[in-house]
Amino acid sequence: MRRLKKILQDNLSLSAKLFLRRLILTLVPGRLRARNREHLPQDLKQLAAASDRNRDRPRVVVFDERVPSPDRDAGSLRMLLILKSLAKWYHVTFVPFNRPQGIDYERALWQAGIETADATDYRSLLKNKNIRAAIVSRPSMGSTFIHRIRRVNPKVLIIFDMVDTHFLRLQREYEISGHAAALSEAKRYRKLERKLAELSDVVWCASGEDKKVMEREAPGSRIEVVPTIHELRDSGKAFEDRRDLLFIGSLAHRPNEDAVLFFMREVYPLVRKILPSVRLDIIGDFASAAIQACDSEDVRIRGYVPDVEPYLRNARVFIAPLRFGAGIKGKVGEAMAHGVPVVTTSIGAEGFGLTDGLDVMIGDDPESFANAIQKLYSQQDLWERVAQNSRVRIERNFTPEVIAETIDNSLRESFAN
Repeated sequence: MRRLKKILQDNLSLSAKLFLRRLILTLVPGRLRARNREHLPQDLKQLAAASDRNRDRPRVVVFDERVPSPDRDAGSLRMLLILKSLAKWYHVTFVPFNRPQGIDYERALWQAGIETADATDYRSLLKNKNIRAAIVSRPSMGSTFIHRIRRVNPKVLIIFDMVDTHFLRLQREYEISGHAAALSEAKRYRKLERKLAELSDVVWCASGEDKKVMEREAPGSRIEVVPTIHELRDSGKAFEDRRDLLFIGSLAHRPNEDAVLFFMREVYPLVRKILPSVRLDIIGDFASAAIQACDSEDVRIRGYVPDVEPYLRNARVFIAPLRFGAGIKGKVGEAMAHGVPVVTTSIGAEGFGLTDGLDVMIGDDPESFANAIQKLYSQQDLWERVAQNSRVRIERNFTPEVIAETIDNSLRESFAN
């Protein structure tokens, strides 16, 4: 039985999951009604409470690849805060395709009043009389669920949440790497994302740049911007009490891996010449062997860190040397929300409306990136100006309160049309 449950949570197709679930229900009737999980009694009470609190509200079902793990990647943090924003007005059910982590991440959703369900239950969720919208996050989920949603309930509003424009990120990767596989992926995702946009009622992009791209790809589609969301934090220590550089990001994400290796190979040697005592902390799980090889007394490969607050409070400069990517970069927003000034590239700064030298420092080649670090690291007036202005940028445009209104307006306007 446990082996069959494990199979259900692996990367199987939805059809395979449905078949296996029916098989288990045949073998053990009624066993899986508690969301296919061996929850503790308290967990079940939390799940029931999350459902009961919102029973009579309009329902929104959100589909994503996995349960958000906000301490591991920026995309998860964005999704968690989107769910919390929706829960202010709607009965929200979150449907992960897989559950690779333990129960703690799912429990956090219940405590926020968000119900969870198994992907194989999508039909019953979509047939609920109060269902108003289905939000489908990422192309993989769009290709799996959008046509199924239309077939089960043609009246439900479908929102395709792109997270980032995958084909744009992959096209940019190809332009940097020259890898034929990246170009092939870009072409495939371009067709898929265009199709999913056309099949949906609304498309959510994470940045204005992505929106412009998708308006060209899918003219006539309704496209709106729902960026990353950042809770404003204490600004931490003063300039003179901080030191060293910091990078945070999942190293399984190819733009992050490339950024770290680019920095270590081409930028850090220049930084060491002008700031010989500066050190670097790199936080993120799934570091490749090439990144692990950089570990030293001065470059500390920290791996996964459950609480990054101490690092953000102590670092003097946050770096995001991204050479390709799309959407909006959550790591940049989190640093700004903590009052840590950022040195990044033009691609890393996308979506925030930042100005070089005012609320960010931008360098698109090794020399300019190293020089930007040197200026920000050494000039207190500049450091304080960039730190303060970037924090104000987050406060005015990217907090949960601001984006919650954006999300609610998007849904209400869509319902009215």
